[in-house]
Parts: sequence; C-alpha cells; structure tokens
Amino acid sequence: MLALCLTLVAPHMATAHFVLRSPASWRDQDAVGNPQKLGPCGDEDAAAETGVVTAFSPGDTITIALDETIFHPGHYRVALAVNDRSELPAEPPVTPGVTPCGSVPISNSPAFPVLADGVLEHTRAFSETQYIQVTLPSTVTCARCTLQVLEFMSNHTAPCFYHHCAHISVRADAGEACTSDADCADNDACTGDRCNSETSRCEHVDVGPSSCDDGNACTRDSCTPAEGCVAQPIRLADVGAGFLGSLRVSPCSTERIPPAIGALFRQADTFVTRATQSPPKAQRFLTRASKRLRRAAKKATKASTRSLSAECGLALGAALDQAQVTIQCLLGRDR
Repeated sequence: MLALCLTLVAPHMATAHFVLRSPASWRDQDAVGNPQKLGPCGDEDAAAETGVVTAFSPGDTITIALDETIFHPGHYRVALAVNDRSELPAEPPVTPGVTPCGSVPISNSPAFPVLADGVLEHTRAFSETQYIQVTLPSTVTCARCTLQVLEFMSNHTAPCFYHHCAHISVRADAGEACTSDADCADNDACTGDRCNSETSRCEHVDVGPSSCDDGNACTRDSCTPAEGCVAQPIRLADVGAGFLGSLRVSPCSTERIPPAIGALFRQADTFVTRATQSPPKAQRFLTRASKRLRRAAKKATKASTRSLSAECGLALGAALDQAQVTIQCLLGRDR
C-alpha cells in the first residue's frame, strides 16, 4: 500500500529544532520551528493556526521539506491520521544510552499509519534543506488529514522528540483546473475555496477553529462541513484527559516549577474526574477543584518573584487561569 522514496538534496541554508517548510504547517512557526515540543503536533504555546489545507490525490508521492535549525544526531518518522489525531502512533519507546534519549526502534517496513521511519538518519549537522518523499495510500481519502513529522534526537535530554504537523486533504479532485473561485466551490462550509491564478488550480483553505471563536469561554467552537461554525456549551460530558490543559508551558521549559503547584493541579484534575463519575456530587467536587487551582495560582505568583522568571510565572498563571475558567463554566452549567 505504501511506497517510500527518500531524497537528500536541496538549496536553502540550515544548521534538534526543525522548521517544517512544506507542506505548510498547521501553525505559525518561529525562526527555529517552535512550537514543537509537545506531541502530537507541537501543542504548546498559542501560536496562530495557518488554516492551510494542502490538497493531494490518492497515491500521490508528496515531498516534505524541512530545515534542521539546531543539530542533534537522530532521524525522522512520518505518519498520517485520517479522521482524528488520536490515530497517530505513539512516540516509539526510548532505550537510554550515554544520554537519556539513547535509541529507539526503527521499522524498516512501516505499516500504516506510519508512512516512513528512520529517514534522514544523521550524525552531523545538515548544511541545507532536507527532503523526504512518501507515497500516500491509494485507498485513503479525507477532507482534512493530519500529516505528522516526528524528529527523534539520540544525543539529548528528555524530551527526545520534536513534532510538526500539516493539514492535508486527499481526494480525487485535488488540484482541479479552474479559471475562477466559483469553479472551486466544494460545498464545505469549513473551507475557503479559491483559484490560484498562477497555477490555475483550486486550493481549499481551512477556515480554522479561530475563525469560529464566539468569544465565549464556556463554549466549544468547531466547524462542520454542512453547518459551518457550531458552538456547544461545555458540559461534564466533555471532560476527558487533558481537560484542564497542561502546566508544561514553553517559557518554563528550562525552569523547575515548584512541586506543590503541580501537586495542586493534579488534585484539581482528580476532583474534576470524580465529578464526572458522580454527577449528583459534581458541584462539590468542582468547587474543590476550583479551590486547588486558586491555591496553585497563589503559589505561582509567589514563585514568579522568587524562583521563577517573570515570563515563566506569567505563562504558568495563564495556564492556571484558563483551567479555572473551565471549572467555572462547568459549575455554571452543571450545578
């Protein structure tokens, strides 16, 4: 089902952080490629979404271009999620060596959803842009898939992986010929359809969740092809893993967050879970969760004037504030 072709040629300077050049990243990247530390797609920070969905056809051989901006020995893996990012494979298990990241297993005959593994393996810094070519399965179609490029770094402290993703579509009519935007209409309310005047080919650009933001922190905003923007109130039924967010914020990546803050955050998360398990007692558990978050926020404020940098303190406070908002939304709608 899969064919793989690897090419290591290019023009472009590069010096492990990496920048995904193409297909277009789902989020804006800075000069060294951030955000990229949290899986599956570089989910830390609040970088704006690009809204770009690059169109391909089933069976296309596509070219991935990247620049490695900070060198570490390692290699790359490419995978494809068709319906949801949860389909992306987990990071491979790490065997520590001279450094904590040591080595990971490489599949010489990768099975879908992995398209390629162990590519661009290197022990020296690249001097130019690198290219990976993979062939999409001829049996897969989707309106908005997630193409993941995962970098493994062998000579590194944890985390051992960096992540980038691109939104792509795979359909038989990809890149259809056109003379005007009207020729490209696809009856999908979640895409902007336009005709590229230079190539005379259609492009379908995802409007992105940010375009559906109704300004209400107590709603989950999404876009459906048939209805367009849809806002649903946050309820206990929406609670799942990671509902309160994460304290792993980029400005704190090199700093030690006081353990008491993390402990209080985990306690709050536990109380939210207990609220979902016992709806009649939900208000009691959510109130307890809210109190834990307030205590954590106070400790974060103190730490920002003592043991943490101002940037880390602000980012940590923002994460705790957002978690508190979600708790208040649940209290307001599920009491």
